[in-house]
Amino acid sequence: MNIDEYLQRLRLTITPTNDLDTLTTLHRAHAFTVPFENFNVQLKRPIPLDTDSLFKKLVTEKRGGYCYELNILFAALLEELGFEVTHLIGRPLYGYNNVLRPKTHMILKVSLEGKDYLCDLGFGGKGLIEPIELSYDIEHEQFGDTFKLIPHTEGFELQSKLYEEWISLYSFDLHSQDLIDYELANFYNLHSPNSRFTQQVICAMPTEQGRMLLLDKTFKHPREDKIDDITDETYDEILKEKFGIEKINVKELFGG
Repeated sequence: MNIDEYLQRLRLTITPTNDLDTLTTLHRAHAFTVPFENFNVQLKRPIPLDTDSLFKKLVTEKRGGYCYELNILFAALLEELGFEVTHLIGRPLYGYNNVLRPKTHMILKVSLEGKDYLCDLGFGGKGLIEPIELSYDIEHEQFGDTFKLIPHTEGFELQSKLYEEWISLYSFDLHSQDLIDYELANFYNLHSPNSRFTQQVICAMPTEQGRMLLLDKTFKHPREDKIDDITDETYDEILKEKFGIEKINVKELFGG
C-alpha cells in the first residue's frame, strides 16, 4: 500500500505514529474526505473487497464506498502503521422499527495503550466521525453529534442523540471476523431486494458544520432542515463540489 498516496487522499501532511492522536486524526480525516456511497450497487457493478481494488477505487479514483470498502481499506492502513486491528460485525438497528436484521455491518476494534476503541467509517449519514473508547455510558460529542455505547444482549449497542432522544444505530459483539466472513454480507447488500442499498441511491459525508446527504434525487444541507430536489445536472455539480466525485454517469445511475 502506498501510504503517502493514501494520506494525500485524506489531505493530511502528518508523519503517522502508533498512538491515539494519529488514530483520531486519520479517522476524522477519512470521514471528512471519503464519502459513504452505494453507486456501484445501483449501477449493478461488482464490489470486490481485496485491498488493491479498494485502494484503486477509494484513493486513486477518489470514489467512496460502503462499510466493507471503507473499513477494510482503513484497517489495512492502520495495520501498515502498526496498529492492532480486529475486524467485527454488527447488526443494524436504525430505521428498522425493531425488526430483526441480519448482521451485515462491518466495524473495527483498535487496541491501543491498554484500551480498546471502536472505529467505523461506514454507517452512512449517522456514523462516527472519530473513534470512541469501548466503554459503556460515556457521551462523546463529535462536531455537533453525540454518541454513546450501552449494554446490549450481544455486547454493545451504539446510540446517537437526535433531538434530545437517544436512537439505536447498531449492536455488536467482540468476536473477531476474517475478511472472507464479509463476502456473504457484501453479496446480500449488493443483490437482496431487502437491502437498503438496492432500494435507494445514497451518498453521505460529515463536515465540521454538519452532515451532507444525497438520497435519490434530494440533497440535505449540513445542519439545516432544508432539502432540495435536484436535477441530473445539479446532481453532477453537487457530487463534484460537495463530495469530490466526478466519475459517475447520473443518467445511468437513475436508469435514464
